[in-house]
Amino acid sequence: MDIGSLNQEHEEILTKYIKFIQRTIYNATEDCDGTKFLDFNDILENIITYTNTFNKIVKTSNRRAEWAYMTPNLILYATMGFLSGIKKNENCQLIDGLSEEMFERTVDFIGETTDILEDIRTKERIQKEILQLTKQEDEHNN
Repeated sequence: MDIGSLNQEHEEILTKYIKFIQRTIYNATEDCDGTKFLDFNDILENIITYTNTFNKIVKTSNRRAEWAYMTPNLILYATMGFLSGIKKNENCQLIDGLSEEMFERTVDFIGETTDILEDIRTKERIQKEILQLTKQEDEHNN
């Protein structure tokens, strides 16, 4: 599964996040029939395909942050819906515990993504300032 990312650091945390989500669903579906986990992986692949396509559209616009937060939000909502669908009296505690951990991990992931976006913006701003200074020096010297 090829996952679009902001940079190498974002790709690494995104991959860890997706693996965490897959482990969560695996644990939640251990007592279900074998197809439930595979069904969720199909949902996950559809989310990745959608966000990768959206990324191609917004790559040159100011909507980079919208795209960066889209993946964890869609995964969170899909996972919550999926867990709600398999929740029964027998696994209620397990599902509630997995849901709570998933919320915490998603908040952490979004925080890390925010830091990466800020680093990218800062780097781009500095590069733009350097380019402007270089241009001004060239104009002054000519």
